[in-house]
Amino acid sequence: MALAAGSAARQQTAKPSNEQLPPISYVCPMVGDEDVIEDKPGRCRKCGMELKPIRLDSIWTCPVHAAVIKDKPGTCPLDGRELVQVTMAVSWTCPNTNIDSVSPGTCADGSPMVKKFTPRAHGNHNPQHGGLFFMAPDNWHHLEGTYRNGGVFRMYLYDDFTKPLARDQVRQMTGRVITKTGASFPLVAVQNGRYLEAKIGKLPFPAEMAAKLKFKTISPEHHFDFTFPEYSKAPVAPRLTDNAARPQRAPSNVGSASSASSAVASTPAPAETTTSSGIDPGLIPLPIPDTVPEMLAQLSQRTEQIRRFIDQGAFANVYVPAFQAKDLALALDERKKDLRPEHLKIAEPAIKRLVRSAWLLDAFGDMGNKQQISEAYTQFAAAVKDVESVFPDR
Repeated sequence: MALAAGSAARQQTAKPSNEQLPPISYVCPMVGDEDVIEDKPGRCRKCGMELKPIRLDSIWTCPVHAAVIKDKPGTCPLDGRELVQVTMAVSWTCPNTNIDSVSPGTCADGSPMVKKFTPRAHGNHNPQHGGLFFMAPDNWHHLEGTYRNGGVFRMYLYDDFTKPLARDQVRQMTGRVITKTGASFPLVAVQNGRYLEAKIGKLPFPAEMAAKLKFKTISPEHHFDFTFPEYSKAPVAPRLTDNAARPQRAPSNVGSASSASSAVASTPAPAETTTSSGIDPGLIPLPIPDTVPEMLAQLSQRTEQIRRFIDQGAFANVYVPAFQAKDLALALDERKKDLRPEHLKIAEPAIKRLVRSAWLLDAFGDMGNKQQISEAYTQFAAAVKDVESVFPDR
């Protein structure tokens, strides 16, 4: 199901050397500080270790078969479920060597280096049971809250690789769910610790509630806000036959596209809140346009989608338009050479701020903290405004 910390790196045949590479970021190698991501070399602001260069890329994989790697949405060839998007570290190596390069190259025998993908902590934040997925403030625990038909709140617990916690660890946890009216309901371990559950009754939609959770008796109590527009529905794998055609469907929980090959839909009208299939346009990855005016228009649209998700309390959805905006900023960065010198001085730092604040929106959205995500959005929106002020819109 999840990507285990000890999983072997996934490898695939190297693409031509002119492929568009993900940008180099700098991350902390310390376990527990993987969320530290900078755009330049330096030392970790948490532990002081020297940051490590890395390329992070979004790929599509099967929910329960992580060995499958695709570069666009679709269905899993093994079980027919919709592919989910995860973040992995991408690098290049030569067979039977310890080479691990952040850039493609040539091996000693003249053959091209092999591209490989390595699972990364916090790389898979996809709900496993149709709920809302958050990261805890300790940067290790992850949780998913669901609101089931009949008024049952159910919480599933994971580690930093989205692997279910051992049941004895779940049984040590204590918590409660507080509804909008102030009523409090205890969270208790169910099915020998497979998950925590609270029977809170039926609430009007959107159903708003907060979960307060202690991972251990002596640990601090963490707060997570949930807003459910409807009852949670667990994904079900379709029945497949060996010769059955597997139709391509738009995924219900998708992330940003790292290139035009990830496109699954054309740009929706700004006034839309759902597509004809019932999927929010903010959750649909789009191709990066070819012209600067189109890039700016899509960036404005993504900015509005982020604001709307925050207003709705749909924090777990924010990363989709945030990462799309990040890709748009990097595309605009390639066009900055056409700017006048005085505009270039504004564009360069603004694009860096936009990319960094997009990562922050993803991290704080996972943690479910409205104050932190709102502050990150303020930084993001200011960077967008600066970018828009220097690039021509026609």
